[in-house]
Amino acid sequence: MSPLRQIILNTESKRAFSGRHPWILVTSIIEPASKPQVGEQVDLVNSENKWIGRGLYNPNSRIRVRLYTWDSEEHITKDLINTRLDRAIQLRSRLANGSHQQALRIVFSEADQLSGLVVDKYAEHLVIQVTAAALMPFLDTIVDRLFHHYRPLSISMQVDERTGKSEGMDAEHRFLVGSAPSEPVTIEENGLYWNVDIVGGQKTGTYLDQRENRLAAARWTQPGARVLDVCCYVGGFALNIAKHCETKEIIAVDSSDKALQSAKQHATLNQLENRITWEQADFFESLSSKLDAGKKFDTIVLDPPRLAGSREHLQRALSAYHRLNFLAVRMLNPGGTLVTCSCSGRVSRDDFRDMLRGVGTRTRREIQVLEERGAAPDHPSCMSCPETDYLKCIVARIL
Repeated sequence: MSPLRQIILNTESKRAFSGRHPWILVTSIIEPASKPQVGEQVDLVNSENKWIGRGLYNPNSRIRVRLYTWDSEEHITKDLINTRLDRAIQLRSRLANGSHQQALRIVFSEADQLSGLVVDKYAEHLVIQVTAAALMPFLDTIVDRLFHHYRPLSISMQVDERTGKSEGMDAEHRFLVGSAPSEPVTIEENGLYWNVDIVGGQKTGTYLDQRENRLAAARWTQPGARVLDVCCYVGGFALNIAKHCETKEIIAVDSSDKALQSAKQHATLNQLENRITWEQADFFESLSSKLDAGKKFDTIVLDPPRLAGSREHLQRALSAYHRLNFLAVRMLNPGGTLVTCSCSGRVSRDDFRDMLRGVGTRTRREIQVLEERGAAPDHPSCMSCPETDYLKCIVARIL
């Protein structure tokens, strides 16, 4: 193989490089006079020409280089991609038991050393989410390997609009194997049935990362509790609590009418339609109005959408989390359970704990942490890439 073009790390940059992090930002390198093509394999070196790692280049992305190997003898080939896929699938095969076999994250991007690739399995259908244009030349290899392992009815590939804009790709959703199912795909999770729209649903169809956390919320909800589920989306937490607990009341709030219609359908599908009251409202307005009305609850679940999409949004996001939890804590009865979540990768666990500590100080309530949870085990985190530890879920008792 001919020598690869070298990309020089800008060691004067404040955020040049950290350990084995796979993202090399445009601000972290000295741009070559002639930029490599999208997906071109390059070597990252320092100013003293010391080899650091090997990756794929994208001149259109803020993440200029995605590193895939730190072994100078290893090249980014079809064989390497297949080896990484096999390794990811081998882990999921250890997790695939019971209902987990029907819906599972097969590949989780940086956590599986396949930066820019997410693969989810819904029954007999696989959905690929590509978030790195540099990986597109390996798409056929990826599809062939997935088909070899699973023989699914369909494999579809999606690029969302936001990713397309940041990576220089067109947003699209197309089927690479088979065709779109005529009806939503039904899966079972925690004893509940869910209809997943793999074409028009959120992310690759639904959110799999909160699977165990939804069950934990039910486990910590006491019999006869009054429950409030804020940002309920299609009813994941509310329906798990209704399924596994004898509650006095469950109110589930979301701003999206489409999400609530889906939630109601899932309640009917699981014969829980009479257990939950659905409310369409902005979550801040809903909490504020309930607080003003003197409402009290025994369990409150907070699962807002991502509030910090970039480093610049961090402080604004923490302020929003503080306000949201402040309102919730004030409405919880003594000894009540707070299940509070953040899916913002930019918000660290320490940030989230500090925010909650501030809420306790301001409300003069003791917040007793019962569990600190993360994403389901098919969404592992990687120590060298903190962003993979994106999901925080704290279960606490409010004294």
